[in-house]
Amino acid sequence: MSGVSGAEADGAQAGDGEAAGGLRVAYPPWRRWMTRVRRNSALARATADGGDAGERVYLVYGVVLLALVYGPILWSALARTGLPLGQRETVAAVGRWSSGAFDALVVVGLCLGGLVCLLAVAAARAGGPLWTSPPEAAFVLAGQFPPVVVLRRRAVLLAAGTAVVAGFVASAVAAGALGVVRDAEPVHGATTLDVAGWVLVAALAVQVPLLLGVAAQCPRWRPQAWQAVGVLVGLGVLAPVLEGVSPRLRAVVGSTCLDAVGGGTACSLATGPGAGLLGIAGVAAVVSAWVVLRVLPAEIDLDATASAQRSTVATSQALAGGEAAGMAELLGPPRLGARRRTLWTPLLRRAPLVARDLLGVRRRLGPVLGSVLAGAGGTVLVLVGVPTGGPGSSFAVVLGTAVLYSASAAWAGGLRDMASQPRPGGLLPGGVGRVVGGHLVVPALLGAVAVAAGLGLAALGGLAGLPGDGTTALVTAGSAGVIALAVRCWVAGATTVPAELFTPVSAPGGGDASTLLVVAWFVRGWLTAAAFAWTLHAAAGAGTVVLLGAGVLVLLSAGWFVRSTARRLGRA
Repeated sequence: MSGVSGAEADGAQAGDGEAAGGLRVAYPPWRRWMTRVRRNSALARATADGGDAGERVYLVYGVVLLALVYGPILWSALARTGLPLGQRETVAAVGRWSSGAFDALVVVGLCLGGLVCLLAVAAARAGGPLWTSPPEAAFVLAGQFPPVVVLRRRAVLLAAGTAVVAGFVASAVAAGALGVVRDAEPVHGATTLDVAGWVLVAALAVQVPLLLGVAAQCPRWRPQAWQAVGVLVGLGVLAPVLEGVSPRLRAVVGSTCLDAVGGGTACSLATGPGAGLLGIAGVAAVVSAWVVLRVLPAEIDLDATASAQRSTVATSQALAGGEAAGMAELLGPPRLGARRRTLWTPLLRRAPLVARDLLGVRRRLGPVLGSVLAGAGGTVLVLVGVPTGGPGSSFAVVLGTAVLYSASAAWAGGLRDMASQPRPGGLLPGGVGRVVGGHLVVPALLGAVAVAAGLGLAALGGLAGLPGDGTTALVTAGSAGVIALAVRCWVAGATTVPAELFTPVSAPGGGDASTLLVVAWFVRGWLTAAAFAWTLHAAAGAGTVVLLGAGVLVLLSAGWFVRSTARRLGRA
């Protein structure tokens, strides 16, 4: 038996302490080392499997090529969408300092800002915006390194990426609204410097949605984030009303134009954002960036974020395998409230399906109201693109119809639940057709409310000939709402790709087109709604008679979609 002296024990403990201290490294060097290890492992696996070690290089090359090819096309479409915003005449009056294009850009910015904030907060339930994986949460963020240090780099990347996207969209829309594009007349002497100002405002202001999205990942700040989103969405809904008031408010953005009749001298109205908006957006961006980079990462629920990210990855893998049932649960299970509310007895006796759907609406009142507001915004966007007195914008009509179609998902929850049953409608009398029709009553009412609200907002903004001759606006908006709801009914319950679509199909230029067919099947609802929206835009430009014919076609197609759904569910 050998013994150890006290001096030797102290020396050993000192050595262990020095070794432990030497093994503690900062996160950036450790991350670089881990990145090299992963890269070398991936190259070794690719070489062993006979693959191409430069596959990522080809992927980056393909992404850059697609951006260079389709980026200018998308920019032109967005610029054409912005053209109607600056085509309204603006009269210089006492107390007015801003042009119609300026007002329209502010309104569009408020509407899109509220929508982006809503999407950012909803992304928190899918593992974003600041993402992390279960292995990273267990081996990196479980006390090994501070979350602020680990998540800072991806927060900077998110801020830069969102700024670039917002600047791209703002540059196109502002250039179209101000007439700083080919074959257009500049509005009140607008220049590219004014467009650059709007780009800067958008790039700065978009940091606020990022702040709210990250705040929604923190249990402590999640209620406040949703409250802020409610305020911003409400401001976006009221933006057309504010447009009629704001030109007469004396602000710091520019000087006031005086009416020549009243003894003053008329000046050119403001087209650029000015120092006022730039200052507000700059302060908001600085505060948001500081909070996102220095405060919120330490309070994020890392386990919940990692679990949501794992669910998102699993859903994406299921989509690649042809199953889309997990999409409904991508944002987590629905959170129902008002548990004490029950079915309305008088309505239950006469229309049980309507009573059931109304109860579902009352238990999810917040999301349903949000979807109605989104549908109203989509209707306004449709009316912005209607060709009344000008070419209009097919892109705006298609995008507005897509927003309506997206909003209808919150209205058709009862229909979707019924369609997902093993035997849809088997427990109710009257056949599947009657059950489908009963579940369409509440979505139709909510859709009518959304379209009517959008028409009212458009009338306040003087869009699509409203509030005067509104035949074109009524037919276009009504048809867009009908087709959005009918297509939503058509795709309800169908979540598995038909096996025959996986059969290899020769493409004209060579290769296999089956993957493209599978992707098209997943987005068939969006493609169908977009095709009808484009048809409505073309018909509106051809005249009232052609538009009425297109409306009849929409009604007949909607009836076919509903009947097709009933037949499909009846065969289940």
